Amino acid sequence: MTAAVPATPAPTPSPQLTVPDVAINVRDVFGFDTDMKVMGFAQADEHVPDLDPDYIFDRDTTLAILASFVHNRRVMIQGYHGTGKSTHIEHVISPLHRTDRRPRVCASHSCTPRPH
Repeated sequence: MTAAVPATPAPTPSPQLTVPDVAINVRDVFGFDTDMKVMGFAQADEHVPDLDPDYIFDRDTTLAILASFVHNRRVMIQGYHGTGKSTHIEHVISPLHRTDRRPRVCASHSCTPRPH
């Protein structure tokens, strides 16, 4: 009598990590007076959010989000429910053809000031 040898599972292919491949000029894309360049992707995929051409970007918030990509740092966007935190983030990453908003950006509705 021979024991059944369990089948070895087929190796799962490791996901290919993609890195941004094009430097995007913030002045050209967002119209802000800055020389900042942010790495983005030349091609969008199906996960890149759609951009509303009429969206108006808040300069300080947009530059903070973009700086988080440039310096590989996190940024927190605070505001009440329904004030457009997530929408703002999606509109910033859309022209960069990026989908990686969650690792770097935290949108919070908790904006109660801390007591001094």
